[in-house]
Amino acid sequence: LETGVLTDFPTVVSSEDAQQIPRQDLMLLVTGSQGERRAASAQLANGKFQGIKLKEGDLFLFSSKTIPGNERGVIRIINQFSEMGVDVVDDDSGLYHVSGHANRPDLQKIHSLVQPQMIIPMHGEHRHLRAHSKLAQDSGLPALICVNGMMLDLSGNAPKVAEYIETGRRYLDGSIQVGAMDGVVRDRIRLALNGHVIVNVILDDENDMLGEPWVETRGLSEMGHAAAPLVDVLEEDLSQFIGRAGGKTRGDDDKMEQGFKRVVRQTCQAEIGKSPEVTVIVSRLM
Repeated sequence: LETGVLTDFPTVVSSEDAQQIPRQDLMLLVTGSQGERRAASAQLANGKFQGIKLKEGDLFLFSSKTIPGNERGVIRIINQFSEMGVDVVDDDSGLYHVSGHANRPDLQKIHSLVQPQMIIPMHGEHRHLRAHSKLAQDSGLPALICVNGMMLDLSGNAPKVAEYIETGRRYLDGSIQVGAMDGVVRDRIRLALNGHVIVNVILDDENDMLGEPWVETRGLSEMGHAAAPLVDVLEEDLSQFIGRAGGKTRGDDDKMEQGFKRVVRQTCQAEIGKSPEVTVIVSRLM
C-alpha cells in the first residue's frame, strides 16, 4: 500500500479504530492459517488479539489448504471458534485457495520491483528453492541455494560459499545445552517408553555369588503373566543364569553385564511384553 503497488484496496485501520467499526463492515486479515499457536488466528480463538474479540455470528475464513501435518493445530482453532459460536469456512468447502507461496509471475514481479543484484531463495522445500534459483538465473540474475550451516560471501558480483559451520537442534536440559544427537534426549525417551531395570550382584574373590541378585524396577508393571511379582521372576531367572555361567563368564564384568541384560530383556518380554533399559552393577569383594 505504501509503495503504491496495491492501488485498489479497502481502507486499512488500526486495531484500536477497528473496535469502533460495525462488525458487518469489518474484515480482519490475520496470520495463522496453518494453526500456529502464536499467530493471530490462534490468539483470537483463545479469546482476543490486540483487543479484538470474535463473537457468535462472525465468520472466519481459512484462505488456504491445510498442509499435511498441521491438521491438529487447525482443527483445534476451528473447534475453539465453534465453541464461541463463530462460523468457520475451511478448505473442505473446495471453493477457493490462496497460496502462501508466490508463483513464477509473482516472483518475476517482485524481481522487477526490487531489482536485486543477486538472489538467494528462502522459504519452501528444496524443489521450490531450486525453481526460484533457476528463474532468477534465466533472467540473468546470479543465484545460489543456501542450506543450513552454509556461510555466504556477498561482497562480489555473485554469491559464493565462504565456509560451512556445524548446525543442528539444541535443547536446554536444566541449565545445560545439549545437542539433539548427543544421546541425552534419546536415552530419556527410551527410559520413558521402555522402563528401567537395575540389577545388583555381589561376587567374592573366587567369583562365587554372595547371596542372591536383587532387582529394582522403574516404570514397569509389578505383575506379569506368571502371576508373580516381576521382581521375583527376574531374580529367579538371574540366579539360574549365574548358576549355569562358567568361571570365565563370572570373572569378566563385561560378559556378566551382557548376560544379565539379555536375561532381563528376555524375561520382561515374556512377562509384560516390553524390553526395558537395564543397568547392571557388579560388586566384587577382594
